[in-house]
This record gives sequence, structure tokens and C-alpha cells, in this order.
Amino acid sequence: MRSVPKAVLLLAALALPIAAVLVSYALTDGPRTPHVPANVRIGSSPGPEPTQLVPAPSATNPPAELPPPPPDDDDDDDDDDNDG
Repeated sequence: MRSVPKAVLLLAALALPIAAVLVSYALTDGPRTPHVPANVRIGSSPGPEPTQLVPAPSATNPPAELPPPPPDDDDDDDDDDNDG
């Protein structure tokens, strides 16, 4: 087999992703237009009822108490050091 120059490999490595982006951009129809309702009423929403969004107060659990973190050991006096 014949060896391929590094410049050709670099060009192929850069050209393939750029070509994929350009092809995917050309195949899309552009951004979708947002759906805007004809009438908007304040205080109403097209989603679920507000009572369905909030869980019942009896269903919530109180936050669990966590133990305090261990104290930091800032003791720089290492007895195991052999500086000799």
C-alpha cells in the first residue's frame, strides 16, 4: 500500500464534518414558526389544572437531617516524614 500524505488526511478530517453540517443545513426547511394562540386570557393556561401541578401537603416528606461533616484536620505536623 502507498502511504497517504498527512495534508490529505488533515483535509479529509476537516472536510467531512463541514460537509455533513452543510448537507444537513441544506436539507432542513428552516426554523419552525412558533404557534401563537389567537386569544390570550390572563389567569388561564392550556396546560393541566393548577391543582394537578402541586402535590398534596400530606404527600411531602420533611427534609432528612444529615449528620455534621467531620472536622478538618489541618495538622501539618507529620510524624511519618523522613527528611533525611
